[in-house]
Amino acid sequence: MHPEPRRERRYGSQVSSIPPRRLVATDLDGTLLDASGKVTPRTAAAVVAARAAGIHVVPVTGRPPQAMWSAVDGAGLGPYAVCSNGAVTIDMEERTVVEELNLSAAIATRLVERVRAAIPGAVFATDNLDRFCHETSFFDRPVTWEEEIEEVPDIKAALEQPCIKLIVRLPGTGALELIAMLEGVVGEEGHTTTSGLDWVDIGAPGITKAYALERVCARLGVHVDDVVAVGDNHNDLSVLGWAGTAMAPSNAVAEVLALADRVLPHHDREGVAVLLEEMARG
Repeated sequence: MHPEPRRERRYGSQVSSIPPRRLVATDLDGTLLDASGKVTPRTAAAVVAARAAGIHVVPVTGRPPQAMWSAVDGAGLGPYAVCSNGAVTIDMEERTVVEELNLSAAIATRLVERVRAAIPGAVFATDNLDRFCHETSFFDRPVTWEEEIEEVPDIKAALEQPCIKLIVRLPGTGALELIAMLEGVVGEEGHTTTSGLDWVDIGAPGITKAYALERVCARLGVHVDDVVAVGDNHNDLSVLGWAGTAMAPSNAVAEVLALADRVLPHHDREGVAVLLEEMARG
């Protein structure tokens, strides 16, 4: 059974402090990481202090594992991480995959065909645990990512095996508008979301950050009421609506701010560090 949002929250109803909690689930880009995509020394120290106080600090990100390590190495996060918007759960210490929830090759191929028929001009990419694969026209400019990138003329050539997620982009169209266009095309065969870029991630049905985090909490014996979730974008809405306490940096999108029990400082002003320092002090 997939987790359901626990309650609606009213924007502006903020709390200045929180009672003790056992787990902080934090998004990375736009939340824990600074504008350069790094963990600052202050944030790293706050993570260490929180974990020393018995608080789990779990990354919950849209990044696949191979795109996460360079950003968080040495930060002491863990013991688990939720990656790829819930499709992959990682043991941070062992660097092993605990759970992988793929979109089947047959469904991904079928969705590509449907989207192409319904939305002319759409271009595609896929994420897997070994590489990011994209069609020639997917990017407007060259990218220099640390993870392996492969270019193909037709994304269906990369769909002989299941993928973590199928990614759709329509140049000149924003992600939320594209999600609305995809709603009737994808139907119940996938779950659509966006992390703020102008593309849409399609994962397996029902797989969200909240779904994976609930399973992590079961492993750790942590009740939902003891979870603080922090995020800034649309792919964080599921986990913010599910967690016992929801927080957002001040740079978060309006829909996220509307769910927040508390607004933290901007991610470039180390808002998550402020939270963790407070929690570590008890």
